[in-house]
Amino acid sequence: AALLERLENATVFTVDTETDSLESMRARIVGLSFAFAAGEAWYIPVAHDYLGAPDQLSRDEVLARLKPVLENPAIGKIGQHLKYDIHVLANHGIYLQGFVFDTMLASYVVDATATRHNMDDMAALYLGAKTTTFEEIAGKGVKQLTFNQVEVDKAAHYAAEDADITQRLHDVLAPM
Repeated sequence: AALLERLENATVFTVDTETDSLESMRARIVGLSFAFAAGEAWYIPVAHDYLGAPDQLSRDEVLARLKPVLENPAIGKIGQHLKYDIHVLANHGIYLQGFVFDTMLASYVVDATATRHNMDDMAALYLGAKTTTFEEIAGKGVKQLTFNQVEVDKAAHYAAEDADITQRLHDVLAPM
């Protein structure tokens, strides 16, 4: 409820979806993360389903409550590779509006050849920060977990960091 109130009253915030697939047209939301300023991020887990996973809020209820905020064009949204999030949210009947800044696109516009434009490489280049990689929390190869199988505590740190780093990248890239 506190997060929803912050989102409703924000002029702009960072949003990121965590999903069970990299294929945006079939991906289902496992959780969402938000940031308002550098160092302030939130994660809402809604569909971690590994054996022993803690109770979580209902995905349908969370998305229903977030829908008016996410579809409000008067509230600005910042993201990393927002095209993916736009497709994923549309899979759940939410049509993201008000997107004002995509850090991946901004990085490309600033210097198309400086780095790969994924968040981890951009964080190293523009922030001097090492991020937690997906492989660090999910493993790799044939034993790699999907995000819904990652423990909520690890997922929360990873997802909140994604939103925080995206917010920090915005703060650096926007003036450029």
